[in-house]
Amino acid sequence: MGRVNVRDGFWVLLAALWCVDEDNLLPLFLTAALVHEAGHAAALYLAGGRLRQLTLTACGAVMQAALPCGRFACAAVSLAGPAAGFALTIAARACGGWRLAGASALLSLFNLLPLPPLDGGMALAYLSDGGFPRVRGVLAALSGATLLLCGLLCLRNDGGCWVLLTGTAICISALRMKKCSEICVF
Repeated sequence: MGRVNVRDGFWVLLAALWCVDEDNLLPLFLTAALVHEAGHAAALYLAGGRLRQLTLTACGAVMQAALPCGRFACAAVSLAGPAAGFALTIAARACGGWRLAGASALLSLFNLLPLPPLDGGMALAYLSDGGFPRVRGVLAALSGATLLLCGLLCLRNDGGCWVLLTGTAICISALRMKKCSEICVF
C-alpha cells in the first residue's frame, strides 16, 4: 500500500462525534468502519488490484486504487465492504454484541444506497458498465433526496442533525465525484 492521509476534517468530525457520544457508540461504528474498509482492501488484493492511497476525510475513507480488470471484479470490490460488515453483524450478534451488530448493519445498509460515491452506487455503475446514466442518475437523486428528507425529519423530531449533515456531505461528494475508474470511495 502507498500512503495513508488523514485530512483535518476527519479529526474535526471525530472530535465532534466524541463530544456528543453519550451512549459510547463511536467505538462501535469505528470498529464497523474498520472491518468494512478491510473487506474492500482484501477483495481488491484478491482481485489483482492495488491500493495506492487511503485518505480519511470527514465523509469517510477514500481509496485510490489500481482497479482489477473487469466490471464484475470492480463491483465485487465495491460490495466487499458491506459484505464484510454483514459478516461482522452476524458474528457480533452470535456473540451477544447487539450494539456492534446494529452499528455494522446500519453502516452496511447505508453504504448500499445506489448513490455514488457510496458502495451501492459504485457497484451499480460498474455492473451497468457506465450504461443507463439516466436510470442511475434518477436512483442517485431519489436516494439523496430520501437521505436529506430523513435528516430533516430527524432534526424536526429532536433526533439530531447527524443524518442531515451526512446526507448533505454525501450529496455534495456525489456531485463532485470524478470518473469511477479514477477514484473509488469505499
